[in-house]
This record gives sequence, structure tokens and C-alpha cells, in this order.
Amino acid sequence: MSRRRTGPIVVAALGALMLAGCATASPAPEASTPAPEPSATSADPDPSPTSEPPVDLEDPSTWVVTETGIGPIETGGDFAATLAELPDTWMNDENCSWAAWWNAEDESYNMNFVRGTESEEEPIVLASASAADPVTPGVGPRTEEGLGIGSTKDEVRAQYPDAAEGEAPIGEGTWLSVPGDGTMIFFEYYTGDQANAVTVTTLEEPPYEVCG
Repeated sequence: MSRRRTGPIVVAALGALMLAGCATASPAPEASTPAPEPSATSADPDPSPTSEPPVDLEDPSTWVVTETGIGPIETGGDFAATLAELPDTWMNDENCSWAAWWNAEDESYNMNFVRGTESEEEPIVLASASAADPVTPGVGPRTEEGLGIGSTKDEVRAQYPDAAEGEAPIGEGTWLSVPGDGTMIFFEYYTGDQANAVTVTTLEEPPYEVCG
């Protein structure tokens, strides 16, 4: 036994004899084995969760449609600040100062977002992706479930069984609406059974046109 262990045992035994007087001393307890030092591996913190990849502002087809908006365009957001963060391929002019729009290079779909018209400080009330005619299924931004331009009504209902159906205010178009927190996601059908547009808005229904 090493001197590091013998010292505590001798001191404990002498203390027991002094307390007991003439009585027979109790045997001293064995010294406990020191706890092992934590290894560097066990002390390492848990790895941080993998962060989501940054939004590709140049390619709206990589954006996600959610109940709050489409990609970096969020309902309730600042119109001017949002437009300033987007590439210069987005357009905005004095004739429709409340709206901004973008066209895909292959012209398969376009994007737009709109603020309230009462003043320049009004927040964004709508973000939308619309297909060209005829519809090219699968183009443009999509929900996490993969729904967007070209999705059929059955596909939307499979993901959102409670989606409500309505009719466009002009023409023969219809839509399926999915409620969010103060917003609605509309899958719009102008012709046939493939969605011509997907719109997120705080309005009661998608407008017939945003700049007229």
C-alpha cells in the first residue's frame, strides 16, 4: 500500500483509540477509491444542431411557403426593407408602388408581394407565386409537404383535410384555403385541376389583380 493511502488510515485509527479510551478500538474503514477524473470526451458539450441552409435570394424556387409568407417575404413585414434585401431582378415602379414582382428566366412562373395601399408604411399583406399558361407542375416555391404550383386539389386535401373551397370573385376560378395564424394559404385554380397559384395573405381572399 502506498504512503498516499496509509496516512489517512493511521490518522483514523488513532482518532478512534482516543475517543474510545480503554475500550477496544473499532477497525478503521477502508479508504474509498477516488472517483475517476472526467475524460475530455465526456466533458465536451453536445454538438450544436445543424442550422438550416441560408435562403437563396436569387432562386425563389428554393423558398418555402408557410403560413407567414413565402421565403424571405413575410406578411406583416416592412415592404421597402424586404424589397431592398432582394436582388435587382425584382421590379417596382411608381404606377404600382405598393407591389413588387419578379419573373422566372424560363417564364414558367412569376412572384409578387403587396403592401397595404393606404400609405407607404403599410405592412406586406400578400405574397404569391403564379404559373404561366399552361401550368408547369412543380415550378416555384413550395410548402414543406411539397405543395405549390401544379398541385391538384386531391393532393392539397390529402395534406390539409380541412381545406375550405371557395370561388374566385371574377371568372370561374376556385381555390382551396388553409388557415394560419391571422393568415390564409390559398391554392388557386383558374383552369383545370392543377394549381395556377399559391398565395399567402392576411386578406379574406386573393385579389383578382394586384396592380390595376
